[in-house]
Amino acid sequence: MSTINALAAVVIRSPILWGAAAAFCFYSLIHGGMVDNPMVVRYLAGHWVEYVEVGMFFVGIAALTLRLQEVFAQRRRVAAEPLGAIPPGGQTPEDVDTLLEALDDHEAGERLTTRLQSALDFVRRTGSANELEDHLKYLADVEGARASQSYGLVRFVIWAIPIMGFLGTVIGITVAIANLSPSQMENITDVVAGLGTAFDTTATALGLSMVLMFTHFVVDRQEQSLLQRVDDAAWTALAGRFQTLDADNGTAFAMARLSDAVGRSSARLLESQEKAWRSLQTNTQEQLTAVADVAGTRMAESIASAVDGVLAGWGRSLQEANTRLLADREDRWASAGDSMAAAMQQISDLVVRMDDQQRILVEQGEILGRVVEATRDLAALERTLARNLETAAASARFEETLNALGAAVQLLASRTTPAAEPSRLVARSGSQYGKAA
Repeated sequence: MSTINALAAVVIRSPILWGAAAAFCFYSLIHGGMVDNPMVVRYLAGHWVEYVEVGMFFVGIAALTLRLQEVFAQRRRVAAEPLGAIPPGGQTPEDVDTLLEALDDHEAGERLTTRLQSALDFVRRTGSANELEDHLKYLADVEGARASQSYGLVRFVIWAIPIMGFLGTVIGITVAIANLSPSQMENITDVVAGLGTAFDTTATALGLSMVLMFTHFVVDRQEQSLLQRVDDAAWTALAGRFQTLDADNGTAFAMARLSDAVGRSSARLLESQEKAWRSLQTNTQEQLTAVADVAGTRMAESIASAVDGVLAGWGRSLQEANTRLLADREDRWASAGDSMAAAMQQISDLVVRMDDQQRILVEQGEILGRVVEATRDLAALERTLARNLETAAASARFEETLNALGAAVQLLASRTTPAAEPSRLVARSGSQYGKAA
């Protein structure tokens, strides 16, 4: 693809192509009637020699035009300083690679860039800048010679156009002489026409050659001015930039070269050590990363398995504890139910006992009523008994009250006639109340 692009660029910038196109357009205007000036038609389109001369003229003009365009384009780029200002103390020849890298950013084909690259390449190959000034002069001479050689096609056209004019002259004179015969002496039109062709082609060739030579002079002056600017820019950019050594002092030169060699060797050694350290650091970091990844993966797996086992154990423990709690709760509810049933049974027994005691008390009350009726002191004793009962109820000393009651009953029984039966009842009542208490 690059070859096709290069070939297309060469064809597009070919002066022969542009000259032929310009000549074709010019004669199209003449034969199309747009240009009908008799002088133009006579001197530029009157003979086939004139066609050739005009075609060659347009080729030369196209070459000069393309060259002038290139010169103007290169002139605008010379003003820049691709290498920058010269640092204090200059630079060493080892800095050439850095300067060449700075030139890589500029467009290829620039004359100043090419000149600087050639000079810096000379310094890099020789390892010294002692002969840089002479090399710059050599490059300027070579560039001037190349510029002169680039006008080869134009110089050929300038030489060939008069030759074609002379050829037209020879052809015209030959035609005139061929038409000159005793039988045609009265009609000399063909003779005059042949001579006119001879002089017209020569005049056209001379005129076109003069125009081409003047144009060539102008373009060449512009290019020489460009080359002078390139020389000045290259000299300004490189003169005094590099440190040079005195060639007469061989010892200093040898020591300087030795120190430069030692410095370069040390720099290469340090660079290799730095590369080795960087490589070791990179490898170590990669290995540590890999080990950390593997350890992290294994730790995560072990922690996950341990957590799963612990969670499973905790789940089983919680399930067993829940089962035990349910069983204990059921047992507790059963025991509580049994306790409640026993309590209810005891309460029912107590109620039965209370009913019996109430019945006994009612019976004793009846007996006491009969006793009160039997004796007058029984009312006082009853009031005393009531007070004692109230006192016993308030102090929760029911047993003592019963004992006191028994003693009172016995006292009453001893004073009454039926003494045996109350004693039995009181003793039975005391035993019942003692059991209740």
